[in-house]
Amino acid sequence: MSTSRKAHFKIPAIAGTDIWRKPSTMLGAEPTNVFNAPTACLGSKLLRNFHRARISFSLPPRSELSKYDQGGLLLSLKREGEEKENSQWIKTGIEYYLDEPWVGTVCCDRWADWSIASLGGDADSETEGPTATIEVERSDDELGKSLWIYLIKGDKRIPLREVNWIFAQEHEDVWVDVSAYTARPLAKEGKEKEELIVKFWDDEVVWRA
Repeated sequence: MSTSRKAHFKIPAIAGTDIWRKPSTMLGAEPTNVFNAPTACLGSKLLRNFHRARISFSLPPRSELSKYDQGGLLLSLKREGEEKENSQWIKTGIEYYLDEPWVGTVCCDRWADWSIASLGGDADSETEGPTATIEVERSDDELGKSLWIYLIKGDKRIPLREVNWIFAQEHEDVWVDVSAYTARPLAKEGKEKEELIVKFWDDEVVWRA
């Protein structure tokens, strides 16, 4: 297996950035389909070679956050000739919602399905922002293959979600971009030009032969 790493880094995002896909409430209207969040690529290879990825990151203190502010790990699939806006992807990280930081996971096969889980009581403080370590790993068992997403707490891996469709067509020439991302879908009231800056460290991507 091979491993790729990056040093400690930051990703800023302006308002109006997101990775999200949702059908319209109005018949015939255009769906919401956004894929413009800033990213930093951690590795890119054929999907069949992917084994595991992990990254730690922190958002600013909650007093500086607005609804849907987010950052974390992104897996984006690529096929020759396919537009980025039509691709399959998975993002998982911290998302600020209902005045709380959560672990948010969105899996997009055709449309984006969102789930949230508690980040834990000691996730942040008045002066320090919410912090998390996320890991995603290939799993092969007697029922087939999938991707498991975990929240890392010390030496514990807390399972968040199993994704079954991602490796279904890995025998084809499908590539996966593994990236860190930051997104600020909505402008902060009174500070519309203010950026969201997410800090990242201890990233690791492991590929199998």
